[in-house]
Amino acid sequence: MRWIGLALLVILHTIAPMAHAGSESSAREGEIVGISGPSEVIVHPNETVSTYITLHNLATVNQEFTISVVSIPSVLNTENLPLAEVLVPNHLKQMVFGISADENAPYTQHEVEFRVTSDYDETYSQSVWMNITVAPYSNLKFGSDDLTTLTVDELVRTGVAVNITNNASLPDNVTFDLYSPSGWNWGWTINSNEEGNAYLDLDPDSLAYVYFWVDIPAVENGMPLAGTGPRFTLTAISGLDNAMTSWSFDLHMNEKRNVTIDEVEENIELAPGEDGRMLVSVRNVGNTPNRLNITLQGLNEQGENLPEYANSDRFNYSGWTVALFGGLEDVLLQPNESRTVEVGVQSPNIFTGELNVELQVFANGAQQLTKTTRLTATINRTVDATLSFTQEGCSMLLVGEPCRSTLTVENGGNSYNTFSLRLNDVSDAFNASLAQESLLVQVGQEKTFSDVFINVTQGTLAFTSGEVIVELLGDGLTVLDSVNMPVKAAPMVKWSLSNVVEDINSKNRLSISFEVRNDGNAVDGFVVQLQSTHSLPMGLIPPQGAVYEDDTEYPRSYQLNGVPLNSNLTIRAWVDLPSDQKTNGTVFINTTITSIFAPEGQMFVHTSQGDYLGTPWRALEETDEGTDWAELAATSWAYTKAWSGVILAIIFSGLIIYKALTDRQRRLENDAILPYQQVDSDASDWMNKFDTAPASPAEPVMVENAPQVTRESFEAVFRQQAGTSTPAAEPVDERLREAATLVLDARTTQARLEKADQLLGEIQTEGTAIPHPLNQQLEPQNHSASITVRQDPNHVMPTAPVKPAEVVHVPLPDISQAHDDDLEF
Repeated sequence: MRWIGLALLVILHTIAPMAHAGSESSAREGEIVGISGPSEVIVHPNETVSTYITLHNLATVNQEFTISVVSIPSVLNTENLPLAEVLVPNHLKQMVFGISADENAPYTQHEVEFRVTSDYDETYSQSVWMNITVAPYSNLKFGSDDLTTLTVDELVRTGVAVNITNNASLPDNVTFDLYSPSGWNWGWTINSNEEGNAYLDLDPDSLAYVYFWVDIPAVENGMPLAGTGPRFTLTAISGLDNAMTSWSFDLHMNEKRNVTIDEVEENIELAPGEDGRMLVSVRNVGNTPNRLNITLQGLNEQGENLPEYANSDRFNYSGWTVALFGGLEDVLLQPNESRTVEVGVQSPNIFTGELNVELQVFANGAQQLTKTTRLTATINRTVDATLSFTQEGCSMLLVGEPCRSTLTVENGGNSYNTFSLRLNDVSDAFNASLAQESLLVQVGQEKTFSDVFINVTQGTLAFTSGEVIVELLGDGLTVLDSVNMPVKAAPMVKWSLSNVVEDINSKNRLSISFEVRNDGNAVDGFVVQLQSTHSLPMGLIPPQGAVYEDDTEYPRSYQLNGVPLNSNLTIRAWVDLPSDQKTNGTVFINTTITSIFAPEGQMFVHTSQGDYLGTPWRALEETDEGTDWAELAATSWAYTKAWSGVILAIIFSGLIIYKALTDRQRRLENDAILPYQQVDSDASDWMNKFDTAPASPAEPVMVENAPQVTRESFEAVFRQQAGTSTPAAEPVDERLREAATLVLDARTTQARLEKADQLLGEIQTEGTAIPHPLNQQLEPQNHSASITVRQDPNHVMPTAPVKPAEVVHVPLPDISQAHDDDLEF
């Protein structure tokens, strides 16, 4: 039987599942509808109340839901049922209907069943149960109906009491609830339960008091404002019909005056003689607008007030100056509004020190709530400096020629300082001299010390590097900075010549030798060149390691590299003196030695000379070695080529002179035969030729013979005067000439344009030139041209010749007759 009962229960639940209405949906996964509704409904006799069932369409199609009552007691009635409504998918709908009780319905609780069906699934049926209570009317009333306002102070527990009356005809178990959105702490002084609700049992027509308390919090950040506060609502819930009666009251705050110091720069470091400011942020944390009173109080090292220094906004103490900036007392601050004041401090011009200051602030009307903060100003002297240098000639130092280095210091600290220099280290091959002086330099200022002179010691090799380290000291004799000045020895090129030996042997060869010595400080080399005034066989004898032309049999120059210091070398040369000259003479030989390292500054020229005898003066006992016809022919041909131009010029000149003489002689003879054809240059005295005065005989012309000079002598003198022939210069490239012409023309045009621009600029700025205003005061004078009459009382001027009268019947000669040229041929 038991199994049959369980099976029947399962079947009944499958056909018609039951659900109690509640505040939450009873839908489960897979269902087509969600159902919710109130589980309790209270109705008074002869009263209709509204209730509802909320439906939620969980299907994916539209559904039409129907609510109907299944069973209801006879003393209860429903209105607006059955009720049908179509819901689209996933939509909610609150289905409202009414329940009423008869006038004589007993005070009891009834359980009523409602059913929900859907057209989507005809088999679907869901039961909803509601507990409907028929209850009598309650009548609770607080002693105060209106909103009550209470004024409170911060940090005070305020007790509140209010009376309530039960005007119903039945006893009532009343439950009380207190609500406020403020979050202030409160509590009951009457019976209460664990849920925080108080309760009282009230008989009909009885009065009772409800007691509770509220803790008033402190005014923080200006809140709550004066005259404002939270609202509390006391609710009484009747035990008869759950009817609620409420009473509300506001708690308003009294005025609270206060101030706080939010932010402060407690410490400041100052340089000697520097001023700075510390920022202090103060805020009105009272709940009413107010003004602040801010003062300063000096403190000693123990934190005690300085004697004879009262609170003020400015004071001076031991060279310190302290002042308050922005601390005006007439600035009105709203609640929770802040302002920033500045405490300015100027330190004395000393290197160490400290000052303590107390800032005091209070809100007007609340001096007892004065807030203070301690400020400290400390003198912090920072010593810093930068030493820099400039050099002149220190990279190429010569002995006895010191270089100069200029040192400059810049004070990068925060106070004045006295700086001095000290030599730290000098390389062995060098020495330095430093003036002992001190410079007082202000902050950020630059000053220059006396120059440091650096020299190189005697015997130092060339290109020896070193450094001079100079330290910068402050007034505390501590090293603040240093510089490393690089120095280097310059090469000193010095060659000396000695032991010159010149000798002419029996073969008429001049041998030259002398010694050269490298007395400098660098490994050097030299170039030797041999030159002569005559074209003679000669050459140098290169030492081992010398560089010269390979194809030269008798080198006349060579180069020798890498000559060690203090080493001697012998330079040898030879010259074959001439033996075939007609006259005596002297050969001059120049031996030039040039340094490779310093060719401009080191060049030595040694001049040697060798006398030779001409052929007539040579010794008669010389053995005649015979005539070398080939050599004679070669010599003759060489002389002919050398003197051919001169000989041709002499022959051509002689022919011209001979022709001129013969032509002159012919004209003289013609003049003697026809004397009447001689015409003077002046046509006015042509009658003089008919004078009978005898002509003076012409003096014979004496022609002296030119001195005779031998060809060899003329050639020697010509070469000595003319020197070595130089090849003619190559003509200038036509393109280069055209480019130069173009540049010159462009510059000339540019100069003219600039001059014209300058003239136009002067005209634009100064205007055109106008005549001087004083010219208008000059009187104009008329000028008449006349013949100048020269007065000559002393008869200085020559007398003008008297022009003879012309005879008409005498024919005049042709004055345009051409004269014969003496050189015409």
